[in-house]
Amino acid sequence: MFGCIGRIVVLAALIVVGAVGYVTRGYWEPKVRARLGWKPAVVAAAPAWEVITPAGAERARTAIATLKKPTGPSFLNVKVGDLVAFALDSALHGWGPAAPGKAGAEALAGENTVSIRGTIHTKDLGGAAALGPLAGVLEGDQPIEVRGRLEIAGNGRAQLRVERIALKNLVLPSAAIGVIVQRFAPRKDKTMDAASIVLTLPREIADIRVTPGRVTLYKAAK
Repeated sequence: MFGCIGRIVVLAALIVVGAVGYVTRGYWEPKVRARLGWKPAVVAAAPAWEVITPAGAERARTAIATLKKPTGPSFLNVKVGDLVAFALDSALHGWGPAAPGKAGAEALAGENTVSIRGTIHTKDLGGAAALGPLAGVLEGDQPIEVRGRLEIAGNGRAQLRVERIALKNLVLPSAAIGVIVQRFAPRKDKTMDAASIVLTLPREIADIRVTPGRVTLYKAAK
């Protein structure tokens, strides 16, 4: 009997000690971590949207020029906003601020994907012919977001193979993607996929890798 009571007393004491330790952990835990040399885990910051600007295009142009040099690096990292500004140039017809003081188009690097968002007038998307029943719901300037995979297409070109388009809060059906893409970024080469936005890049770039917050360009081997 006394053995049973003893075990109950010990268990109660452990519960009390544990509760006190939990409540006061903010005081003793940092000291224990410092003594043992433990470092807090680094939480990676979520990638941010980057504004597409002429200044960004110039930064990308300057960086890419180093790949053309015989002694240049074999690869380089660039901001996705700068690369999109450089590669798209005027390809995104109709995109821009909905009103003075509002931001223009932006780009975001995800896991193997690039997203571009901005504002576009629905008439530039072809109205009912392209949007179908959505044309009656979406009128005037609307936020648009495009997401796709960035790939090298050869002959000094790359392509953003669009997988998703959202207008306001509405995600367009996959069957409409090619039609919509050709409204705001019409391709000159009809052999290219209709659902792809064509980008112009120097032939020196042989491959592209997209990771959250970063785009890496790889130099072609001589």
